Amino acid sequence: MAQIPREAGRPVFTDYGRLSASCKTALHQFQTGEMVHAYLLTGARGLGKRTFARLLASALFCTSETDEKPCGVCEGCRRVWDDNEPDVISLFADDGKQIGVDRVRDVIRAVGQHSFGTGYRVVLIEPVEKMTPQAQNCLLKSLEEPVARVVFLLMTHELTATLGTIASRCARIKMRPWPDELMTETLTRMGCDPARIPTAVGLAGGNIGMALEVLNGDGLEEKDRDFLTDALSLQNDADVLKVSTRLKDQRETADQYLILLENALHQALLAKAGLLPEGALAQYPAAWRACLPQADEAGLNRMLDAVFLARKRRAGQVNWQSTVDQLMMTILEEQKTWRQS
Repeated sequence: MAQIPREAGRPVFTDYGRLSASCKTALHQFQTGEMVHAYLLTGARGLGKRTFARLLASALFCTSETDEKPCGVCEGCRRVWDDNEPDVISLFADDGKQIGVDRVRDVIRAVGQHSFGTGYRVVLIEPVEKMTPQAQNCLLKSLEEPVARVVFLLMTHELTATLGTIASRCARIKMRPWPDELMTETLTRMGCDPARIPTAVGLAGGNIGMALEVLNGDGLEEKDRDFLTDALSLQNDADVLKVSTRLKDQRETADQYLILLENALHQALLAKAGLLPEGALAQYPAAWRACLPQADEAGLNRMLDAVFLARKRRAGQVNWQSTVDQLMMTILEEQKTWRQS
C-alpha cells in the first residue's frame, strides 16, 4: 500500500498528534530522549505506521537546536529518510514472504555492536505477524533483556497474530483512521487532483494509503473491485461461501475489505438520502446498483451493523470463520429481500 510521499527529507504530514494521543505521547518521548525500549504500532495496513515509525526515528537523530524535532532538513533527518542512517536497521517483509529467525538473529547481532553515531540504535520491523514463531521467540529474548540505547519499533497489521508476550513488553501505539478533513488537507498539500480527492476520501474510510492508491491509479485495485463485486452481488449460499473463504484466507487484508464494504453501504445510505450526486456509486457492481432502489434505510443500517460487529469481533479475537459466515449471511438475506420486492 502506498506510503505518504515526503518532501525535503520528511513526509508531507508530520502532525501525528492530531491522529491520537498515543502518537503525540510517543513523539514527545523521542523528542526528549525519554523512550522505552520497545513500541508496538498497531492498525490496519495503510494508516501510516511505517511513516510514523521513521518520523520517530528521525526525531531521535535530528541535530536541530529547536524543540520541533524532527526538522526534516538537517543531515540526521535526511539520513533516516533516505535510508542512509547505519544506526537505523530495517527488517521488512515487503516481498510478502515470512521473516525467518536468521534475519532476526542478524539484527540482534548488529544492535549488540557499537553504534556509528550518537549512541542510539533503532530497529524497525514490519509486519511482526510475518515473523515465523521461531523468529518471534528470538526477538522476545531481546525484548526481555533490552540493550541500552536500543529502541525497537515494531509494526503489526494483525495484532491477533502477534505473540502476546511480545505485545506485553511494548508500549502500544494504536494508529487510528484519519478524519476526512485531515485526509483532505494532507492530500491537497501533496498536490493531488482536487476534483478527485472527495471520491478518494469517501472510498478510503479513513485509510490514507487506500486514498493514495485510488488517486494514483484508476480507482480501486482489481482485487478490491473483485471483492466488492462478489460481496455486493450475493445470490445464494454458494456465493456466501466464496466471499467467506476469501476473508478467511486473506486475514491480513480483511480489515481493508471490511472498510471497503462499510464505505459502500454508507455511500448507499447517503445516495438514498439524496446527499450524494448521481453517478457517485458508479464504481460499485451493476447488480448492487440495480437493487438499491428497492433497498430501505433500515436494511442498509442492519448491514452496516453487521460489518461493524464483524470488525469488533475480529479485534476481540472471536472465532473468525463464524464471524465471516454470519456477516455474509446477513448481507445475502437483505439483498434477497430487496430483489423480491
